[in-house]
Amino acid sequence: MSEAILLGGARIGRALLLAALAAASPVIGAGADEDRRAEWLRFAAEMAGNGDWREARYRWERMLVSDTDDPKVLNNLAVAHEVLGDPERAAELYEKALAQSGNDSRIRENADRAFSFRRAASAEAGPGRGADRTDTPSPKVSRKGRGSAVSLPVKLPLPARLSVPENGSLLVASFLGRESDLFDTGRELVRFLRTEFRKKTTLRVLDVTPPPAVPEQPLGDFVANAEFWKHLGRTYDADLVVSGVVEFSRRDASGFGEVDMVSPVTGQKVRRTQFVEQEEFAFDVDVMFFDGRTGALLFRDRLRRTALFRGSSNDPLTAFYGLAENFAADVLAVVSPRTREETRFIFRG
Repeated sequence: MSEAILLGGARIGRALLLAALAAASPVIGAGADEDRRAEWLRFAAEMAGNGDWREARYRWERMLVSDTDDPKVLNNLAVAHEVLGDPERAAELYEKALAQSGNDSRIRENADRAFSFRRAASAEAGPGRGADRTDTPSPKVSRKGRGSAVSLPVKLPLPARLSVPENGSLLVASFLGRESDLFDTGRELVRFLRTEFRKKTTLRVLDVTPPPAVPEQPLGDFVANAEFWKHLGRTYDADLVVSGVVEFSRRDASGFGEVDMVSPVTGQKVRRTQFVEQEEFAFDVDVMFFDGRTGALLFRDRLRRTALFRGSSNDPLTAFYGLAENFAADVLAVVSPRTREETRFIFRG
């Protein structure tokens, strides 16, 4: 117990010492003691590993003032800018770090992953946003950057797929769909989406009950009916109108399959083929976002989820909400920022 306390005290003491050094010294220059500089690099990497990226960025920026060509610090700063939502600045720092390191393999991997992430974000956001760099063959990599590096999980911000005003108003209208003998799928979907938009976005979700009816017409005409969507936007003062087509179904999926069983004789687990009763639930939704001012279609996505349940009398409403939860993030991503986890190399020394 006393040893653990001593070790903990040592870690706290080192952190306090580094904090005191930070307050006393404006920069950690290139001519500073190498051990001291390495300690700063390790300490900032620990901060990043604990999720304190702003503080880590501050430390690395101070180190870079007097040594603007340190590839390890340049790389670490690039990762920090990625995490904190400035991919353009990150790209500049990666390029400089690669040039100063002789194309270190770890920095090259970071830069390539960063570019792929930006390109994917650009494709999701649509034209006019994201990366504009062209793919080129990677030159031969090296380890000239030297120094120990660790691979860290990082959460990178992704913008919403639509640019919407903060606290803008959103109306969830009815959804087209075939009548079901299970329950009113359109009503349940509207209720679910309203709750999700209200809990997980900054939008002002309009509580219109019952939800406005939508025209029963062929899908192409439904999508192109700008006058109707503009009418809904004007009537309810909605910046965005959400609607679409939904279908929820259940079918018997029973059949022969392999089942793990425990032998009553040996007590060992064995695999046998036997008839299994089960049901498949399928959830299809074609969700559309319309501009409440012009009635124009802004975004459209088709989502499908299925799930198998053992038995023959499963609760369809439970299956419905389970599958809805599964695709909720895809719908929310249209109007709300989110994050994606990747890995990046950080130099510790």
